Amino acid sequence: MSTSPTGSIFVWNIFYVPLPSYKNYYRTPMSHEYQFKPHEQPFMVGSPANPDHPAHRKVFYLLIGIFIGITASFQNGLLVANLTQIQGELGLTPLEGGWISVAYNMTNACITVLLYKIRQQFGMSLFSKITLFFLLVATSLQWLVSSHLLNTTGIRIDPYYLEIIARGLSGMVASAMTVLAIFYCLQGMPAAKRISGLILGFGLVQFGISLSRIISPYLAVDGQLENLFLFEFGLVLICFGLINLLELPPGNTEKVFEKLDFLSFTFFAGGLAALAVFLVQGRIVWWTTPWLSYPLIIAIAAIGIALWIETHRKNPMLQVRWMRSRNIIAFTITGAVMRILLSEQNVGAAGLLANLGYANDQLINFYAIILAASVLALITSIFSTNAMDLRRPVIFAVALIAIGAWLDTGVSVNSAPTTFYLSQFLIAFAAVYFMGPMVFEGMFRAIANGPAYIISFSVIFGISQTVGGLAGAAAIQAFTTIRTQVHYADMVSSLNLGNPAFSAQVSGARLALSSQTTDTAQANVTAMGQVLQGVQRQATVAAYSDLFVLMASIATGVTVILLINYFYNRYHKRNPLAKELAIIAKMRESK
Repeated sequence: MSTSPTGSIFVWNIFYVPLPSYKNYYRTPMSHEYQFKPHEQPFMVGSPANPDHPAHRKVFYLLIGIFIGITASFQNGLLVANLTQIQGELGLTPLEGGWISVAYNMTNACITVLLYKIRQQFGMSLFSKITLFFLLVATSLQWLVSSHLLNTTGIRIDPYYLEIIARGLSGMVASAMTVLAIFYCLQGMPAAKRISGLILGFGLVQFGISLSRIISPYLAVDGQLENLFLFEFGLVLICFGLINLLELPPGNTEKVFEKLDFLSFTFFAGGLAALAVFLVQGRIVWWTTPWLSYPLIIAIAAIGIALWIETHRKNPMLQVRWMRSRNIIAFTITGAVMRILLSEQNVGAAGLLANLGYANDQLINFYAIILAASVLALITSIFSTNAMDLRRPVIFAVALIAIGAWLDTGVSVNSAPTTFYLSQFLIAFAAVYFMGPMVFEGMFRAIANGPAYIISFSVIFGISQTVGGLAGAAAIQAFTTIRTQVHYADMVSSLNLGNPAFSAQVSGARLALSSQTTDTAQANVTAMGQVLQGVQRQATVAAYSDLFVLMASIATGVTVILLINYFYNRYHKRNPLAKELAIIAKMRESK
């Protein structure tokens, strides 16, 4: 092996590492220059090694991990915060705008199935560089769309399709970047605090929507999206430079892909994509639209075929029998219900404020409160999570959601963003606080059964969060739409021109219009329309109040169920993860 200067040596020199035996550390993990000690070996195939870094290098790893995690969070956050502006900029209908959301969510859900095996076969270094390369492509496409440079080059490419491709790539890469951020955070933690690195990596992704809502009004001034996407492109460039400046330690690789993997993945990914179409577009075109039955049928059939293939394989990619065990089903349902309840924030409170006429630039303080709660929850989770008691934080998080939802039930047409500061602070705290314990419970159950089960856990957790979020948003919008129609019909049916209050409202509106038109009949019609718009707004607020009552009731019920189960286990002195923790302890001892 040559000992001539290499890029890896340069990396170590940059960070003043006086360890000459590390000079080929990345290139040849098992070379004569440096042999990993037993406790430094990669935990599994596809993961980086865990060498004893000096303190200052750990700090650099940790900072890079935080930066990558925040950049990953922007992939969905910027889409959610600016979808309306994107539709307006490109001249799209709501249905066409829905396909942009579909493109992101379908690839984000699908790629989870392959990420683990990609790392195992190609290693973390190649995995990370390819991940960032695709994100560079995605953000550059988005910048091209927004900058209108294509209009001056004579190249005729529909910006709408470029945006769909870019969002599809962003969805695919966002999952990979989360994994990358976690590994960097793990490298930055001492061995005794590795659990904190995992919590930090997952928690950072939750900052995306609030951060995007805060910065978007400053970047996308007057609806111009070019600066927004240029900012995102710059973040990705920095990430690409950082991972090349300080690479992750190498790990072991092996050939893991089989021909049946691709067949199974095709059906599974196709089913998830069809499900994303159903959940996203159903909110827009309404659920009774005939063509929506086709993606739903495709989703059920394709996912069913994929699971049948995996069940009957000798070396399955997904451990279906384990996935359908009682504990894992309960874990999946809990994760999905949590994500549905958390939709009370992004779709419930935020949706009501939008209906009351508040724009992004008027909600900066609102989202700053949410961001502060998320940061506080992440710090609290890092320092308080106990592997021996993972259920208590989840119960606490659900209880916070219940309290927040109950606080929101008193909304009115005069409600302002300040009305929601306390309730949304509690819910934002819960959104991040439950993540670490949930992830650890699933990871422990998977690791105890063997490395092959980790991909199944990744798929379960990723899908429960993505599909749970989409299902929650779809259910909330359907509920509020139906309840608004019911309240509006009741309010209109009770209107009577003989009612003095109603007559006064119409007369007041007509008087305000008298300076704008001399046509009495037209003034009467317009005045009546304005009054009915006010009734519509009252009906919308009443519908959201019903939603908050429903969410609060569900969250309260879930809290009670989890508490009963928790105290039952405590009474019988039983830890639900005792078996898994014992197996993992033996695995550590054997090393």
